[in-house]
Amino acid sequence: MDKTAAGAGAGFVSGLVIGLISMALFITSICELCLINIGGGVFMRQMLTQVSLPVWQALGWLVHLIVSMVLGIILAYILSATGKDWALLKGAIWGAVIWLITIGGVSPLGGYITVPPRPEDIYLLFAYHVLFGLLAAWLLVRFGSISETNKL
Repeated sequence: MDKTAAGAGAGFVSGLVIGLISMALFITSICELCLINIGGGVFMRQMLTQVSLPVWQALGWLVHLIVSMVLGIILAYILSATGKDWALLKGAIWGAVIWLITIGGVSPLGGYITVPPRPEDIYLLFAYHVLFGLLAAWLLVRFGSISETNKL
């Protein structure tokens, strides 16, 4: 399987898992921020709420999964360039970098997260992103065609 297809598949599966976890924690009021609602809010310039129309929720899922696939492809090329040694660590670092760029920069600057979030919600968002990186890296090493040794 080529790197692009493997990365897209790993990103899709990882994004689906993380999206479902995020949605479940949002519905049960454990976390006030939901990755799907943030993704759907890209076009409205605000995060979606629980009473948002289903079409906006579907758009949120679409945005979330497409972004997840792109990030999975980037991770596949990172692992292809560096080898699969320490792949889970590289995936976790990649997830932390994604969190820093998106939640730490793009979302607040774009106005998608307008209300100052609770600290525990920020920690959960960080955990989602790190888990995404871990799961995507594991899937790429397990099912992708990443070389055996470290190249750098």
